[in-house]
Amino acid sequence: MREANLKENNLLKQEAVRQTFFRYAIPSVITMLFFGFQNVVDGLVVGNHVGFEGLGGLNIVLPLYSIIMVIALTVGIGSQTLVSRGIGKGDIAASQTAMTTVFFALAGIGLLATLLLYFFREEVVTMLGGKGNLFPHAMGYYTGLILFMIPISLCLYSDLMLKGLGHPLFSMLTMSLAVLLNIALDLFFVIWLDMGTMGASIATGLAFCFGLLLSSRITFSPKRKISMLKGRFSWPVFRRSVYNGSSEGVSELSSAIGILIINIAMVNTVGVEGVAAFTAVNYVNFMGVLIFLGISDGLIPVLSYSYGASDFNRVRAIFRFAARSNLVIGIFVFTILQLWGSDVTGLFFEEDTDSNVLDLSSRGMQIFSFVFLANGLNILITSLFTSLGKAFNSIIIAVLRGMVFVAIGVVFLPHYFGVSGIWLSIPIAEILTLCFALILLNIALKKLN
Repeated sequence: MREANLKENNLLKQEAVRQTFFRYAIPSVITMLFFGFQNVVDGLVVGNHVGFEGLGGLNIVLPLYSIIMVIALTVGIGSQTLVSRGIGKGDIAASQTAMTTVFFALAGIGLLATLLLYFFREEVVTMLGGKGNLFPHAMGYYTGLILFMIPISLCLYSDLMLKGLGHPLFSMLTMSLAVLLNIALDLFFVIWLDMGTMGASIATGLAFCFGLLLSSRITFSPKRKISMLKGRFSWPVFRRSVYNGSSEGVSELSSAIGILIINIAMVNTVGVEGVAAFTAVNYVNFMGVLIFLGISDGLIPVLSYSYGASDFNRVRAIFRFAARSNLVIGIFVFTILQLWGSDVTGLFFEEDTDSNVLDLSSRGMQIFSFVFLANGLNILITSLFTSLGKAFNSIIIAVLRGMVFVAIGVVFLPHYFGVSGIWLSIPIAEILTLCFALILLNIALKKLN
């Protein structure tokens, strides 16, 4: 194990930037895409078997799913940066304490949240917008989801630790197998057993349980130098993990609030058809964003290690290579959606779906696709600040792109552009945020010496 760690450390110090990028970012992108495809499968199966109201009900609960990710990512990525920096400095004890502290914290938070969300499930679903015909579908997905909050959050955390400990390929394999299981279970629960939206959430939960079981072969192994249960819980380390990862958590929370704002605007402006149309567009957006998240999250342990080893030139080089890659990917995704966006969103609906829903999703995708010209750079800049321990800068970017500019856009743009104004709010929010992010980035890079 010690020889493997030394080899990994030497590679991180000496390997060409291009090779390091592909060795960490590509497996992380594939992992993220498989993870996202897991949710898209839910949408495809529910939309085609249950109908557009079932799809709308599922989307109503997606902000809660994002909140689960917020909790796991906030402390998980914060812990990952501490683990990677500790390895970079040669302080294995600090890495071990960080890893164990967040495991116990997530388990405790997950248990408390599960109990509270279960006993107040009707109130929460109603608050999220699950009213009228959407309520039973939203309640079904919600009920199945909260039963698996603990394994979902621990699976996400264990996956982050796999990458932090230098096992990106095993991480990719674990999540890929979990997704394949989720597809099979979706078909079984939703179609074969006709369990509706609840079947979709149970399938997702069981797939995460399987993923946690696989990843635990490394992250929980007592034979390894750094293992999940070998350390001790530390309140100071927990606070540092929360602070370091707060930017990623706020980013997810902002995205969830942004979806909630758009959902409410669609319900008030167009009705259930608007929510269903936005659901299809949001699934496409979710998959595109996961490419950028995969690159950024895959590079966080690399950037943190280099920063911990005081190799600032390497930090700059890795960031610049990733920024160019994200820009090229963003232009490519934008072009594809401009040409075939209506075909992509049409996959989420039955053949006899109301033409108004199809038209709304098609026109919305044409406008919404501009988001990919800016969000890849915003996500990467946020992750860089997280790696450097500058969480406050990341929080500013996350809040601006997910909440502030979206809310302002939804309030004002529909008065001038109608429903198109709702679609415009998120692309404009990303572009305005990028202007602020570049200013903060320029200041940070000048101080990096």
